[in-house]
Amino acid sequence: MLEIKNKKVFEILYPVGMARIDALGNSTKLRLVRHLDSDGEASLQQLAQAAGVHLNTVRQHVAELESDGIVERVAGTPEGRGRPALRYRLVPGWTVPTSDFRGLAQVLATALTHHDPTKDELREVGVEWGRQCGCDVPLALEQLGFNARIHGDTLELTDCPCPCMLSDRPELICDLAVAVTDGVLAGAGSPLHVVKREHDPQRRSCRAELSA
Repeated sequence: MLEIKNKKVFEILYPVGMARIDALGNSTKLRLVRHLDSDGEASLQQLAQAAGVHLNTVRQHVAELESDGIVERVAGTPEGRGRPALRYRLVPGWTVPTSDFRGLAQVLATALTHHDPTKDELREVGVEWGRQCGCDVPLALEQLGFNARIHGDTLELTDCPCPCMLSDRPELICDLAVAVTDGVLAGAGSPLHVVKREHDPQRRSCRAELSA
């Protein structure tokens, strides 16, 4: 759970989609739900193989995803003696955040526009989420609808949702991406942060320079 002292920033994040953000702020969980999104159903063993982690780790994450109302159990097809193995699937109607902006980017953009935060409040929203999201910079930004890559000390963003989600204020989403980047780096204990950026909403691309 995020600990946010700024009351307005707290109101921006809750209750608008924050449970969903917390639930997928973990790279393993994101791999699990994406596998279920593509394959429909899977056993715990299949999920462990898809995520590349130990079965016990998957069991814990799946239990949390069940509690969050994201996945549900279904009975598998009987094979021989004994009870059929349990399988899991996404809860009907639940969608995975994707790069077509229907996920987290839309939730945050709507919330931020509705509450009309100041620039400092917007930055605090991004930094706080990034600090505690538990994943690396590219994956965190992917959840916002960006295609992100880091080359040396340069962060490159393409397929940016900025002009598509907020055509009149594309800089809002760009500012949020920078704040999330700084938050992820700070949460990982890195001295790096964004010191310079170039934003091209028409081409839907950004470049940011990282430095200590």
